[in-house]
Amino acid sequence: MAGNYRFAMDQKGIVRTLITTVGSFTQDRLIDKEQRVQHKEQCAERLAAEDGSSGNDTEVRYSDQAVLANLDWGIDALEEAINTSNIETKHARLDYAEKMLHVCAMLTSDQKTAGVPNPYLSAWAYLNLSYLWELRNNVHNSVLHVLEMFIVEPFFSRIDFAPELWKKLFLPHMSSIAGWYAEARHRLMMEVVPDSSDMSFTADLDQFFNESLVFSMRPDQMEKLKKLEQLYSESLDENTRLFAKYYKDCMNSDSSSGAGKKVMAPMLPIAEPPMTPLHEVSRSIPNYVKFGPILPKSAGFSPVLKSKHGGREGNNRVSLNSSAFLHDMDESAAWDPRGGVPEGNEDDSDYEANDGSIGSSVQQQTKINRTRSPLIFSPVDSPRTSSSKTSSPKSDVNTRKESGSLLRLLSCRIAAPSDAISLPISPSKSSHSISSADSDGEVIVCHNSENTKKEFSFHFCRKNGGRPSSTSYDYVNIKTSENSFQNESDEGSLSCVSLPLSEKLTPHSKALKDFVCPITGQIFNDPVTLETGQTYERKAIEEWLNRGNTTCPITRQRLSSNVLPKTNYVLKRLITAWKEQHPDLAQELLYSETPKARFSSPLGKEIVLVSPSNQTSEFSNFKAIDDHVTQRGKRFTRPVVATSPTSVISQAAVETIINELRSFVSCLCTSNNLQECESAVLEIARLWKDSKGDAAVHSYLSKPTIVNGFMEILSASLDREVLRASIYILCELIFGDESIGETLTSVDSDFDCLAALLKNGLAEAAVLMYQLRPAFTQLSSHDLVHSLMQIILCKSEESDDLLFMIKPKDAAIAMLEQILMSGDENSRSLNALTIVSLNGIASLVKCLHRMEGRRSIISILLCCTRVDKSCKNVIANGIELLYVLELFHTGNDSIRGICVDFLSELVQLNRRTLSNQMLQIIKTEGAFSTMHTFLVYLQMAPMEHQPATATLLLQLDLLVEPRKMSIYREEAIEALIEALRKKEFPNQQMMVLDALLSLPGRITSSGESYIESWLLKVAGFDHPYNALVKADWTETKVSINVENEEEEKAVCSWEKRVAFVLCNHEKGCIFKALEEIFKNNSLKMTKSCLVIATWLTYMLSILPDTGVREAARESLLDEFINVLQSSKNLEEKILAVLALKTFINDPTAIEELGKYAKCIYKTLRKLKRNSFVATDILKALMNLSSVNATEMWSCTDVVELDLRANGEVLCMVYLKGCLISSHSDGTIKVWDAGRRRLRLVQEAHEHIKAVTCLYVPSSGDRLYSGSLDKTIRVWELKPEEIQCIQVHDVKEAVHELAANAKFACFISQGNGVKVYNWSGTPKHINFNKSVKCLAMTGNKLYCGCSGYNIQELDLCSGTVNTFHLGTRKLLGKQTVNSLNIHDDLLFAGGSAVDGISGKVFCRSSKAVMGTFPTGFDIQRIAVNNDFIFTATKLGIIEVWLKERVSRVGSIKMKGKGHAKITSLVPDIDAGMLYAASSDGKIQVWALD
Repeated sequence: MAGNYRFAMDQKGIVRTLITTVGSFTQDRLIDKEQRVQHKEQCAERLAAEDGSSGNDTEVRYSDQAVLANLDWGIDALEEAINTSNIETKHARLDYAEKMLHVCAMLTSDQKTAGVPNPYLSAWAYLNLSYLWELRNNVHNSVLHVLEMFIVEPFFSRIDFAPELWKKLFLPHMSSIAGWYAEARHRLMMEVVPDSSDMSFTADLDQFFNESLVFSMRPDQMEKLKKLEQLYSESLDENTRLFAKYYKDCMNSDSSSGAGKKVMAPMLPIAEPPMTPLHEVSRSIPNYVKFGPILPKSAGFSPVLKSKHGGREGNNRVSLNSSAFLHDMDESAAWDPRGGVPEGNEDDSDYEANDGSIGSSVQQQTKINRTRSPLIFSPVDSPRTSSSKTSSPKSDVNTRKESGSLLRLLSCRIAAPSDAISLPISPSKSSHSISSADSDGEVIVCHNSENTKKEFSFHFCRKNGGRPSSTSYDYVNIKTSENSFQNESDEGSLSCVSLPLSEKLTPHSKALKDFVCPITGQIFNDPVTLETGQTYERKAIEEWLNRGNTTCPITRQRLSSNVLPKTNYVLKRLITAWKEQHPDLAQELLYSETPKARFSSPLGKEIVLVSPSNQTSEFSNFKAIDDHVTQRGKRFTRPVVATSPTSVISQAAVETIINELRSFVSCLCTSNNLQECESAVLEIARLWKDSKGDAAVHSYLSKPTIVNGFMEILSASLDREVLRASIYILCELIFGDESIGETLTSVDSDFDCLAALLKNGLAEAAVLMYQLRPAFTQLSSHDLVHSLMQIILCKSEESDDLLFMIKPKDAAIAMLEQILMSGDENSRSLNALTIVSLNGIASLVKCLHRMEGRRSIISILLCCTRVDKSCKNVIANGIELLYVLELFHTGNDSIRGICVDFLSELVQLNRRTLSNQMLQIIKTEGAFSTMHTFLVYLQMAPMEHQPATATLLLQLDLLVEPRKMSIYREEAIEALIEALRKKEFPNQQMMVLDALLSLPGRITSSGESYIESWLLKVAGFDHPYNALVKADWTETKVSINVENEEEEKAVCSWEKRVAFVLCNHEKGCIFKALEEIFKNNSLKMTKSCLVIATWLTYMLSILPDTGVREAARESLLDEFINVLQSSKNLEEKILAVLALKTFINDPTAIEELGKYAKCIYKTLRKLKRNSFVATDILKALMNLSSVNATEMWSCTDVVELDLRANGEVLCMVYLKGCLISSHSDGTIKVWDAGRRRLRLVQEAHEHIKAVTCLYVPSSGDRLYSGSLDKTIRVWELKPEEIQCIQVHDVKEAVHELAANAKFACFISQGNGVKVYNWSGTPKHINFNKSVKCLAMTGNKLYCGCSGYNIQELDLCSGTVNTFHLGTRKLLGKQTVNSLNIHDDLLFAGGSAVDGISGKVFCRSSKAVMGTFPTGFDIQRIAVNNDFIFTATKLGIIEVWLKERVSRVGSIKMKGKGHAKITSLVPDIDAGMLYAASSDGKIQVWALD
């Protein structure tokens, strides 16, 4: 497509080509991370150049900062999505990136943001959105976003964002425009070229773009050239936009036609030049003619903006006809005519700087101009512009390095010194020399007073030598102001502002943030603290209020009064004490931090200048210790590299030391005698200490051969003193020149040698390894965790004869942190468990008093607690929380976040009383108000730290009864609820849910929350809770503290406080937030939400009613019902049932619940076996008049067995998944009743006649059978088997039987009942009534007799009482045919009397609880947990609802005749019903 200048394809072909071309482009960008980083740096350079060209110090509006920050965050989130392999994380980061990038993509096109044209930002956003959709495998949307980029900003899209893509998609259509431009320029050049009449258009056009021709043009000719190039560029832009819209229409038309809609194909546009060319464009012309004028990154946007506004300044956008102008570009805008691929400039070697010459000065000035000037220098602008020979490509390299952090500079993300915007400082070689004595420890800022623009050159060095200025670990904190420079002199000399740099990063200076007024930027003199918690200088805030403002300058909260409070004397005393302790630093800051002594910045913001961003991510873990090295004071101060007249050692003394060193160095490098070399090392160490680190001695010892000699000693020597001396010298050399360390790290064997020494117990090796800045892969490959822990565990340290830059223990802690913080999750877990297993937690806690590695220690402890939560108890028993709080008060936002996370983990202990003690210490410890500090941090904390901060702040507030309004509590809960509502940040939502799960305070000894198991126990399902208690005891030998009355009381009191404040915040708005979480697709998130919602709802039934139950019902009732219906997890269903129980006493809620009765009835019925709560809900539902019980009943035929070979089926019993049946031929059969089918497992033929009855007592341990053979047999129940163990001859035929371990009661011929005590002869008890059925419970026997009487027999005393006396009728038999006992109810069925065939009695009160109004006699009656089943002569089984004894349905047995139902048995739980008939059949139904 790149080579064809005319399209000859249909619309579908165009769409396919677009998808292929753009897809290939985006995939290449996604694969090439280096190209993405370089592109971002180049775009950021343009933003920075525009910022530097603004020419004023106007402060950027907050809204503009937010827009740029959104773009920055969006690009970062996209990069994280590209680099991660976790699918959930990838989707979350993509969603977040999409939201952030859309902010910039939707900007108004005719406005600017922070001085940057909105179309540029929108185009950049669209480009990244195209990458985003490519990651989502949606090429169609990716193409649309790329096309939108060309529509919004065609100029920068073709020169900055996607020049190679423009060349393929648009350049083929621009041939007529390029031809017109070539002809027009040819004609213009013909006026300049001598003897042009001899040339034709076929001549080589390259000569007409020669720089010398441009220089020879007259002013009017140059003006024509400017206008021509401007018109050409505008024509390219206009037609690029035209074809981009056409492509977009093609894509949309194709998608619409694919959906079945008929859409008219768009018309192919025609790129029309301003004038018709006479010739077709030649492919051999320079590519910059095809692309038109290209704006270098260093020019910003000013020429484009001016051009678009139609001013004459628009001519500043010129073509790159001069070679000097071409060299200004960071990346090549030149194309290879053969391959069409962009390639870099390869002529850098032709432009070398000549230090010390006049040309060097010109070169330096040119370099400065090109990196900061907003103008585009070209031959057209100024014939006096320096030629390309005076410009150095090194400036391009430096500029490219600098641009990496310039996007953040424009985004103004300045929250703390570590988060401040960073500008790289590169070591430029300027002809303006600065004396080391004058510049020692200072930042020198120079600018040329001759120019109206301020040109900066930053030079800095460590005091007394230190590291070279190119180091990546020195930070210069500069604040900006309008009056930032001294007055410029008329002679054009360089004026300088010198800012002291020494001791800028001491721990004491970090506390200055709290001592400095945010308005004036100076140390407080009369501090006043407003009601919002912010502190200001009195005069400054008075001026603020006098201007008519009524809000706090920082929080923007409205102030209730304009009257200022009294002076904050506590803070004032702290400042006074600090000044007394550090008078020099205080005096220094008095001058260095005044507005007149600050650097100016276009944004008017604080800027941190850093060196080129060539450090890897592994180095960031060394920052805290490295800062400490900078702060060590005079112990490690060195002279500057160039010896000054003020040096401590005279030149003669230095030469003497070097002369002495020569012999020892020669021995070290050449001798083969190890002892001689070892002695030489000790002498070299002595002389080095005598020289006090002189630069000349350092330079002499830094030679590679000498360094290699020391490494050979380390690999060969066994003398500990020699090894320590060698390491000491190498550490000192690396401290002065980090390139030595780079030399050592480039050889793997050197690092292997140091690792071996460390493993052999040489602690000092850790210091040298730390200074080498090893990568994580190097550390992990040597498995150094055990060795590093041995250094930390060591109580005694080596004598301090060799003063290392840091102590071995501090270096070990720093490297241990790097190992733990890097790598994958599995490696981090293994390393953390190694530390715990080595008992390193207690030793690390004891090291917290060391300020040097305090942050690293807390990071390590935090990692260990997250991997093994049980170690929190070890930490809690030995930690001094004061050290953690000091670090929090003095640290930046990142350190504060680590401290908050650590404290949040630490207070989650299994003993509530101990947790409260820890919280009380946090609340009261330290000189500052911890709660106020947490509140301030919460308001400005990063998103990922807000949940932990809010949770910790809430717990501190709840140490007292929540009776009054508390700003801390309200802000904390509001932050948690606000985080729950952020759907686009699922990770933060999960963090809040985890925090809420831990808030009730029910924590196991292993540190896990057991609130879910506790709720299940409350609902009656205690298996998970018992298993958790058992596991907790097995692992830790410490049980959950519920048995401890004091602890349980403390936990109950605590969770009531937590639940009360959460539920009553803003009238229960937390329930609405939880309702939204229920709709999330994450199973883990919805499960956590269910537990929290259940706990809060359950607590509502315990807490006083404050009117929030209605809010809970409106938000959560439907969600709980949905869980009950859809969830397949038993525990989740029980939690939902427990929550629903809270609403059954609410008439409105129970009526609402009644609407779902039919849907949830079966589920509740199944849950009754696991949770008694389900029974309560069922009872409440069945009592509703609106609930139709008939609609809830249904059953399904399962199986029918024909057993006529064994005669009638006389009786059946169900027990533990087995069905046992007796038959008229004397057979007893055992059936496996699992899986809704009957499987015969045993036949017993012990009885010789019909087995009339079977009975299993409530204990369920025996089976009793009675037969017409006049025996009662006792059977032992085994799995799938019965075994006869006793035979009792009772001398009479047994027709009905009820038995237990003491008695056997049976019915024989005649009146009354026989009672057999298993020894002797049966005792006859005569009622003068014929007994038809028996029912036994305990020592009570109930007998159903003729005359519809029920007699109650006390088996122990033998007394008989009438339980129920039936009404006598003259006609018909009135008999009780069947009795059944279930719970405290006695169910009786028999003859129909006045339409009533049976009754339900309460055994304790003998009251009638219900009746069976049916016209048929009841032959058999059976009961389970939910239903009553009554069988009649006609083979019909009627089903009654147990709760209110109402008929819900009926079942008809199969068969042609009217067989009698001889036995009816339901199972208690599984919902099965078994019926036996007189024709020898067993039928099974499933009760759905």
